[in-house]
Amino acid sequence: MTGLPLFYRSVVPLDRERHRGLALAQPQLFDFARASHLVPAVIDEFGPACRHLPILFLPESLGPTPVFLVGLRPGRSALVDAHGAWSGRYLPAYLRRYPFIVGEVEGAEPLICFDETAPILSLGAEGDGPPHAAPLFGEDGADSPLLAERVRLVVDYAAAAKRTAAFGRVLQDLALLRPLTVEGQDPADGARHTLHGVLGVDEAALAALAASDGDRLRREGWLGPIHAHLVSLQAIGDFTLPFAAPPAAAHGAQAPGALA
Repeated sequence: MTGLPLFYRSVVPLDRERHRGLALAQPQLFDFARASHLVPAVIDEFGPACRHLPILFLPESLGPTPVFLVGLRPGRSALVDAHGAWSGRYLPAYLRRYPFIVGEVEGAEPLICFDETAPILSLGAEGDGPPHAAPLFGEDGADSPLLAERVRLVVDYAAAAKRTAAFGRVLQDLALLRPLTVEGQDPADGARHTLHGVLGVDEAALAALAASDGDRLRREGWLGPIHAHLVSLQAIGDFTLPFAAPPAAAHGAQAPGALA
């Protein structure tokens, strides 16, 4: 495959015979996401995630794409701890599905694929891969409950991604997005970090929509995700919490995140 999505390096179809010994680390760790301060989001997640992670939009050629803000410093996630565990209160579905993904093949049914380079996978060889791994296939070759759950997740995610793309095009068509600047300060060292190039819904433009456009948003079910996105912007101030100073220095004032 070419043009692979974030984190995926070598995607191959999952084969019941060839990959019979495949196992997945449990609990799953997220070292692979340590160098990313943005993680893709789909609209099905806006409601559950909006009080925990800011939801922003990136301008893309095919339409605005929603992402979760998971770090104020480019190239560094604030929510992957030193052991690779996720320390946030909401775990994005994009991370939960890794290393699996749906592969689209023209003229054929979608395939369940996976990133064969993923360090959280074991191919069954002794000493290969993570120390605690759960098999994806039973001795009879049937899908394990773990694999069945992951297959449902990637299939649901692929469907949600299509709805999300349509949602982004609607926001763009109705001119509802405006540029945002996200600012925050690391209380441990006082360094300020500013994120440019992201978009958010313009509440004034939303309020000024023609009645027919407002009816379209309600009819097509887009108002819920819009409001969840706006709620999520309030989480930017809370998002400075992962940067909190160590206990010995915790008495100093913390500068909240800001949105312009």
